[in-house]
Amino acid sequence: MHQDKSTTHNFHARNYPLRVHAGDNALAELSRELLRVGASRALILCGRSVHQRTDLTRRIETLAGGRVAGIFSGISEGAPAESIEEAAAKAREIEADALIAVGAGSVIKGARVVAMLLGENRPLLEMATVHPENAPAQSRRLESPKMPIFNVLTSPTSAQNRGGSAVRYKGEAHHLEFFDPKTRPRAVFWDSGALATAPLTLARSTSFEIYWWGLMCMGTVRTVNPLAQASRRHAWQLARQAYPGLGGEGSDAALIDMCAAGLLQNRDEEDGGRPWSCHLLARAAYASAVAVFNHYEGMTQPRGYAAFAPAMIRALGTCVPDVTRELGEALDLRLPEAGADLAEQVAAHVERDFQALGWRTDLHDCGIPAADAPALLALALRNFNANHDRLLDAHRDEMLVAIARTLAPQ
Repeated sequence: MHQDKSTTHNFHARNYPLRVHAGDNALAELSRELLRVGASRALILCGRSVHQRTDLTRRIETLAGGRVAGIFSGISEGAPAESIEEAAAKAREIEADALIAVGAGSVIKGARVVAMLLGENRPLLEMATVHPENAPAQSRRLESPKMPIFNVLTSPTSAQNRGGSAVRYKGEAHHLEFFDPKTRPRAVFWDSGALATAPLTLARSTSFEIYWWGLMCMGTVRTVNPLAQASRRHAWQLARQAYPGLGGEGSDAALIDMCAAGLLQNRDEEDGGRPWSCHLLARAAYASAVAVFNHYEGMTQPRGYAAFAPAMIRALGTCVPDVTRELGEALDLRLPEAGADLAEQVAAHVERDFQALGWRTDLHDCGIPAADAPALLALALRNFNANHDRLLDAHRDEMLVAIARTLAPQ
């Protein structure tokens, strides 16, 4: 029997000020939040669907009490660099003094980069993380003050309270990465009405990212420090209970529980848990999913997560047997103490779990040729969160085979 106690007691944790407003009419607190920072010319950032198909931006304008000076509704999935630069130009035009991000992952992440552009006043390429050949990636320090950000979630996302971000870029890298803790939001809103505006397909998609990370982080839950351990356990408990209830009776509560799980995953990071690089299997699957998402239009990260997790467990599970076992046990798989087929058992069990939640666990239907696997591997190895220390480089051969098999049957 495993003991439920942490094995890590040397760590560093940090806390950032944040207000969370949740539930019915939580957005009523927006005017007070803007007043608190002295904002009078806020810019709303969102996607076209939110602006054109819902009344949410109009509701925010009304609740802001005259403190909104404009709306930019051109941030699309993946936060393309062009749309981020256009949003920054709009903010300069109206002399914005705050940003209100309304949406899920892409808009929330994009708002941070808009704030970086405005504060640093230099091109994206001069602010982005650098990936030298055969050396660890280097995250550039961005020292200038940043304007306050307020995040209004339309769907659960772990992007809600982070300092890092990435945007799609038309160039060799296909995406640019940034980090600036000064772009963390002053407040986040889990307003029931705002969360109800997103289609169920979007809510299930962004929530699956939280579910997926909740499961992946359970692979090292017994070895992280006690603060991060608490966040991981409860994030997984919330996500596992709430995800099946999305779209059903009590969906409002399920959505807020998923938002809470996402925030706990961010708290895990602040408490020194490094969830985005918690172990080899999560790193490999995450980096591969991001590479596919950024390289092919129409792909989503959750689709890549569902496909690459079982693939990387099969390919690399024997390298980290304790992690592999923990993943299986998090899904109630009873495993013998030893077994040569441990990785296969766990991979198959994870596949069944994802499929039961409505997620396909390969990319065979996407028309992506297996011949693209080397290019996708190269992009995966440039992912700062997953490969900041070049750990994945030693496993490139196994990853290449797993990527190719996930794209097209051999």
